[in-house]
Amino acid sequence: MLKSKYQNIGIYLLLALSLYFVFFQHLDSFPIRNWDEAMFAVNACEMINNHNFIGLFFKNLPDLFNTKPPCQIWLQVLFIKFIGYNELAIRLPSALASSGSALLLFFFIKKRSSLLFALCVFFVFISSLGVATFHTGRSGDADALLSFFLLCYCISFYKWLFENKSISLFYFFLFLSLAFLTKSIAALFFAPALLIVTVYFKKTNLLLKNKWFYVGITLFLTTSIGYIFLRNIYNPGYIDILVNTDMGRYTTILDSHAEPFDFYLNRLYEERFKWIILVLPGALLLWANIKTRSAFIFLACLFVTYFLILSGSVSKVEWYDLPFYPILSIFCGYAIYTLVLKFNSYHIHAALLLAFIFLIPLYFTFRNSYKSEVKPSERKLEILNEYAFKNKNNHSLNGIIFLTEYFDRPLYFYKYRLNTKGEDFTLTNSIDNLKENSIVVVAEDSLKTALLKRYKTTTLDEYRTVLKVKI
Repeated sequence: MLKSKYQNIGIYLLLALSLYFVFFQHLDSFPIRNWDEAMFAVNACEMINNHNFIGLFFKNLPDLFNTKPPCQIWLQVLFIKFIGYNELAIRLPSALASSGSALLLFFFIKKRSSLLFALCVFFVFISSLGVATFHTGRSGDADALLSFFLLCYCISFYKWLFENKSISLFYFFLFLSLAFLTKSIAALFFAPALLIVTVYFKKTNLLLKNKWFYVGITLFLTTSIGYIFLRNIYNPGYIDILVNTDMGRYTTILDSHAEPFDFYLNRLYEERFKWIILVLPGALLLWANIKTRSAFIFLACLFVTYFLILSGSVSKVEWYDLPFYPILSIFCGYAIYTLVLKFNSYHIHAALLLAFIFLIPLYFTFRNSYKSEVKPSERKLEILNEYAFKNKNNHSLNGIIFLTEYFDRPLYFYKYRLNTKGEDFTLTNSIDNLKENSIVVVAEDSLKTALLKRYKTTTLDEYRTVLKVKI
């Protein structure tokens, strides 16, 4: 009994340390990144300033570019209130959500199968590059939180479908509502699969007789439709933009994201999910075992449906694949679990086998989190963000002018952060009307050339491609 207790403590400590090194280490060691992370960060800062928790604002104007509901932003606001205007507050919701997904998988499988299988799935999941990288588990985007809520509602539906837990149907709709409040229509992408398995396992009548189905669907419709109409009040035109953007992306090319049908499969194989070679063997083993066949059908239907919806859309973005990973991790984890059991019969200890299998993948995952590197192709675009990040704790940003034509979203986060100290800086995309004694920071070559040609300047500082001058 005592030995079992200490064994459990050791396992949980191993899980906690693994989650820390994958999702939390050096989480605040790099600047707010371009694209969605910066957009969410600025939305959160302006939500704090204007106390409007329904509509989103950017540069103090209604934000009709970010059509996503604000669940992620609410959490970021909460963390900013507790720990301040910093990178950690912006990224903690995603890191916690991804950790929650890993732990949810572990405990769900451990309770219904075995500790060994649960460990295999857990370590496959957290060692996958696509889970803990930019735009997912280590970024201030909404995808990690969405993936967590999707996993929660799929597990709740599983409990209702196969374990006859009536109340789980209510939890399904609760998590569906939270998923909608995170990323609107993307919350529904597993719904067709759940409808299919309900019909396949002949549970349609049971579904329609369950009181929690009607309570839950009322909750979801009230939450989703109510939010849409409230948002339209604070951000007029929101409904039209929502239809044309969130729904339109599946028939219209948005932001130059046109990709071939096999885009997601290629990305999984080439970079984001190195375990992919084990997916088919694991799936076949689940199918072959009569005890796990129903689970295989459930998982396969979820994956195929979601994959077809994403792959069939015209606009594709690589990090939209994050909800695949729990399913793929179960398939791969089962293949590894079966292999370990086979070798264990030859008196090779399971712990040694797990260490042999996962030690190198985990090392590279930990290393990737530790370094938190920006891709070389993006460094030049991010250099002003890096400059602001490195100087955020001194007074050198106060009163300066950032001159930039592109990718200024992260700078607004640092501007709002500086405002909390009673300081400020200005952003402009024009060299016109700069006054004598103005201090200007610029990185783009074309703007540097125009600035130096137009004004007599004195160089104050240089950092890589960043030039700081006084006019």
